[in-house]
Amino acid sequence: MNKKFFIVSLALVALLSGVVFMNDGLTKTKAYYSGDAIEYQGKLVIASANTGSLEIFKFVDGKLANVVKQPAPVDGQVRSSTYNDVLFNIEEDSLYVYATSGSTLYKYDFSNLANITLVNSSRDNTWDWLGHLDRINGRIVTSGSKAVKLWNTDLQVVDSFKLANQTNPYNVRVDADSHFIFNINGAKLQIFDRDYRSVTRELDLNVNVATGNKQLYSEDNMLYVIDDQALTKVSVTGDIYKTLKHDSQFGYDVVASRDGRSLYASNGATVLKINKNDFSSVAKFADSKLKVASSWAMGLKQVTTAKGEVLVVFNNSNILVLDNGLRPYAMVLATEEEGFTLPSESMFITASKNAGAPLSEVTVTGGGFGSNEDIKITFAETNYQTKADSQGRFSAVVVVPSGLKDQGRVDIKAAGVISGRHYSTAFTINYLQ
Repeated sequence: MNKKFFIVSLALVALLSGVVFMNDGLTKTKAYYSGDAIEYQGKLVIASANTGSLEIFKFVDGKLANVVKQPAPVDGQVRSSTYNDVLFNIEEDSLYVYATSGSTLYKYDFSNLANITLVNSSRDNTWDWLGHLDRINGRIVTSGSKAVKLWNTDLQVVDSFKLANQTNPYNVRVDADSHFIFNINGAKLQIFDRDYRSVTRELDLNVNVATGNKQLYSEDNMLYVIDDQALTKVSVTGDIYKTLKHDSQFGYDVVASRDGRSLYASNGATVLKINKNDFSSVAKFADSKLKVASSWAMGLKQVTTAKGEVLVVFNNSNILVLDNGLRPYAMVLATEEEGFTLPSESMFITASKNAGAPLSEVTVTGGGFGSNEDIKITFAETNYQTKADSQGRFSAVVVVPSGLKDQGRVDIKAAGVISGRHYSTAFTINYLQ
């Protein structure tokens, strides 16, 4: 599970923002849609793993400067060469950075605000593909392809819940003030009770893109969620208290202001600040006023600084910082990735073997995709991410899924994120008798 599973497709973003994809020599801009932000030693620090690398920005002399840009470690055991998500955590006055890559959770020391030093790493022995990162009551939370897991700061799993969003693990959130886990899964908001260890209620949402990134804010058994039609205040029992239709066909994130009275919400075109109780408008920022191509407000992070509250917006083609009145404060632009050209050969996909036992490894090779194109591999119900080379070919190691005893014969599928081209091959899972 990787960055492209947490974001509206680049083709959709291009459509919304007026960017036209040409047939030859296409370049695509790195997209920022999520990350983390914190104030440490009087400095605003922002991180994102959306480009596949771990990037950290520091607010210095009135601007955001990129101080860390590091690709994910690669060794013989790692199943991914990209980071999936990143999280800051202050422990005993030191600043640490947690990052996921494939089945591995990494912990770095960033206390000097200049470079990161690896402190520890832990590979999940169930081959859970670790995605979204969160924190709850001193625990680090990973939402993966198999479960939601709570880790201590020594990178040991202390609890695990069998809940997974196979389409978009970014949409899973553990509530620190209750015993719930919230999972926005397509057009359903699932409420998972950690005491009963099961989904106890489902609420309907209005969605135009079932795979889109969505997060909610919860407080006192009340949920504030923005779907693709409206911002809604609803209780965990399903009672609707307030609804406010918004000016976009997409909804992304809701976070609370430090004043205790207000909420921030994003819908791509607009960032809203509203009164939490009556949903009256407090402030509004239209992304079009930024006059930066492909700006599209998605993930939000509220940060309380010594000079007041700021809101970090992961704004697709840029990372934007707004003050508490939603006035632009700072911004850093994304840079361009490698050029993309359309496929130049017929599609193919092969596996190093066509049958194998659960948890055994298979090398998948394919071609006929766009140059440098991101490739989504689906093995039964498990997703992987890799990247094609300049010739549109790829090779990746995947793991035979377990727990599918009713499915002896499955497919390994590969799909290009931009070109949309896809191909598959059959595979037989051999179970021990």
